[in-house]
Amino acid sequence: MSQSSQSMHEEIISKLGPQGIQQMASLLGTDAESAKPAIQACLATVICGMARNCGEPKGAQSLRSAMDDHSAADPFRDIAALANDQEGQRILAHVLGVPGSRQAAEGIAQFMGMNSGAVMKMMAMVAPMAMAMMAHRIDQNHMDATAMARELRRQESAMSTTSFGDMLSGVLGGIFGGAQQGGAKPKSKPQRGQRV
Repeated sequence: MSQSSQSMHEEIISKLGPQGIQQMASLLGTDAESAKPAIQACLATVICGMARNCGEPKGAQSLRSAMDDHSAADPFRDIAALANDQEGQRILAHVLGVPGSRQAAEGIAQFMGMNSGAVMKMMAMVAPMAMAMMAHRIDQNHMDATAMARELRRQESAMSTTSFGDMLSGVLGGIFGGAQQGGAKPKSKPQRGQRV
């Protein structure tokens, strides 16, 4: 199985490029230099939230099924449209739960010294990117739910060593009850049957 050695959040930042980062920064009323680490922190939170959802086979299967809806998506094509699209909010509600999404935004905002409303908007913009990137890796490597869960845990492990690793651990622990490397669900579960 050929897997990219580059982490998902690094690959997404690379795919966004300076122009995409600047566009996101402008939409959020900040500068590119401030936006880039905040985008990385938001991506890491969403990707690690996906990993935590795979702590049980049922959760992994549900997320794997949802990935099929994103395999042809290209959220990088129109960054501005993501700012007003509800898709990101739906993904966050599924991955982190609604209260969990707010909690994550507040934690990232405190860590980055930003407004939590801007961080919530940023999380909603990057969530479709994370889903599309994971869906691409799934298609490329023919992953089933078990393989997808393993890859997401690998991503979570890599991000735990970054400069925002402690922030991630605290935010995800608050949402998922402190389980490491998957194993718990958000304290506030999304509605049954809700699709990402």
